[in-house]
Amino acid sequence: MNKLLTVMTAGALLGLAACSSGDRVVLIADPDGHVGRVQVTSTAGSQVLDQDKSVSRVADAKTAPTAPESISDQTIQEIWGKALQAMPPRPHTVLLYFKTGGTELREDSQPEVARIAEFLRTRSHPYVLVAGHADGTGSDETNIKVSRERAEMVRDMLVKMGVAPSAIEAASHGKRNPLVKVPDGTAEPRNRRVSVTIQ
Repeated sequence: MNKLLTVMTAGALLGLAACSSGDRVVLIADPDGHVGRVQVTSTAGSQVLDQDKSVSRVADAKTAPTAPESISDQTIQEIWGKALQAMPPRPHTVLLYFKTGGTELREDSQPEVARIAEFLRTRSHPYVLVAGHADGTGSDETNIKVSRERAEMVRDMLVKMGVAPSAIEAASHGKRNPLVKVPDGTAEPRNRRVSVTIQ
């Protein structure tokens, strides 16, 4: 009987299936086409997988992994299809930008809130992290406060558009975790933002 363990690593999906002849490690590209790199190692040696739909087999811990070879889409679907379909959707992040010093969205970000609410209606059990950020001007205390107010304002807008309050978590980062690294005290517009991550 085949068993599946899925792990996201280096931008790729790693599938490990236990079978009667040992384990198989399969590297599959991300939906955007990016292929990572996986090293399959035992006490007897190692192999590197760095091509989409490549596989290496390991009979046991004392046997070297086999050289990489191609695996067909049909075989992947036969062995791991149900598990791959059961995986949750990939997180989706939208950035909303603010005018300086407060909670007023820039004009280009205002329509995005309705688009986020519409996107959330396509998810059966969404989890939304709304994280507020500030630029490097002002005190730490002020930046924590304004970034919290920004996050709470976006959360409240989403709730008014029908998103369940229990699905949304609001957080405040202040000027920590800038999108654009600039010297402290710099008024960088791209750092005045709320990131909305949907899982």
